[in-house]
Amino acid sequence: MSTPHPTPRATLLSTTFWEILPSHYDKIINRWSKIAHLHHEAKSDILATDRARAVASIKAELEMLEQDVEQYRRLVNSIDITDIAGTYVVGGKLPHRALEVAKEDKQDLEESLEMIEEKVKEIKADVRYGFEEGEFDWSMCP
Repeated sequence: MSTPHPTPRATLLSTTFWEILPSHYDKIINRWSKIAHLHHEAKSDILATDRARAVASIKAELEMLEQDVEQYRRLVNSIDITDIAGTYVVGGKLPHRALEVAKEDKQDLEESLEMIEEKVKEIKADVRYGFEEGEFDWSMCP
């Protein structure tokens, strides 16, 4: 019986960076779009039963979105920042500048995840306390 060879770090980074992260991001965007549709539907439904069904769907989608965001965050945090900086070095940046850019990119990503989490809180408040007459600002969302 032969022992399996470990997958090289570069291969893991490439797979994570170019395949796994984009697919998770797409899942977050698709779920957010569905929540936006359900939110609009719940606000405009005339029948209480239709509104209740939309609200139940929103709650379920919000819970799944929170899990998706947390999973995405864990994936991003599992990537060694020096590996990302190495990608910038290969692209022609100086090592110290590459590390700065990689840290800035990671911070920007964290800020966007925090923005999504804030919008989730707003939607939850809308669902819990009733829908306001004003329109939810979807422009600040991914």
